[in-house]
Amino acid sequence: MKHLLRTLIVLSGFLAAPLAHAADAAAEPAFGRAFVKPAPFNVETIQRNTTSGGRAGYATEQTAAALHSWKLSLLPVIATQGLDIASSYGMRELNPMLAGADGRFGGKAASIKVGTTVAVVGVEYLIVKKWPGAARMFSKLNWGSSALTGMFATHNFTIK
Repeated sequence: MKHLLRTLIVLSGFLAAPLAHAADAAAEPAFGRAFVKPAPFNVETIQRNTTSGGRAGYATEQTAAALHSWKLSLLPVIATQGLDIASSYGMRELNPMLAGADGRFGGKAASIKVGTTVAVVGVEYLIVKKWPGAARMFSKLNWGSSALTGMFATHNFTIK
């Protein structure tokens, strides 16, 4: 529960950041202490900086590992969304946002799911590019959402 609350606080900070006044842009945001300082997204640059040793090298090693873990976590997100679309296609849809005119999951719903997945991955990319330390949190969120979506897909395949 404590981790969920911390995650919600961090995400609310990301949503509130654009609303900050331009004069406050130079100040460090309140949630900035939880992340490594903004760094180039290029993993090679991060790995090159690890050879310098000391505390900075330690932070960049963690950041490089978190970026790698985040990239790997995108694979199950995409795979389980595809499985969920395949398992739901043509079936009755309970979500009114996804249900077609006949109440079934169809092309409209599939395009909404694909578009939403692309948007979420794109937002994650932009956030991780700005704050590489956020990659660790997004990695965990991606694995959790993939497990949940995978369970929905498995359930849908058993119904057919």
